Amino acid sequence: MKTILYPLKALAIACVLASLSVVPASALEGWESAQNYDNRRTQELNEQRVPLETVIGRLQSRCGGRVVNARHDRGSNQYIIRWETSRNQIISVRADAGSGRIISGGC
Repeated sequence: MKTILYPLKALAIACVLASLSVVPASALEGWESAQNYDNRRTQELNEQRVPLETVIGRLQSRCGGRVVNARHDRGSNQYIIRWETSRNQIISVRADAGSGRIISGGC
């Protein structure tokens, strides 16, 4: 009886292994890597970001003017700020929420 079960077990294992498929790399294009996802998720959970008030203070000292509105974009971990300059121009400013560095816009 045991001699019959061993080949059957081996055949069952072979069938399971054969049914597992490997996904080609091209099918994964556009997907976020596990490491990037883990890093982003850890950052979100730990709320590792510079306070918005700090970024607004930097803009105030560099440009003068005032904030019109601001929000945090979680997907990119950026602050998106609409700013009115001392010349009454409305500009859009993007700042890295993790470091507080101005990415685009500004005076």
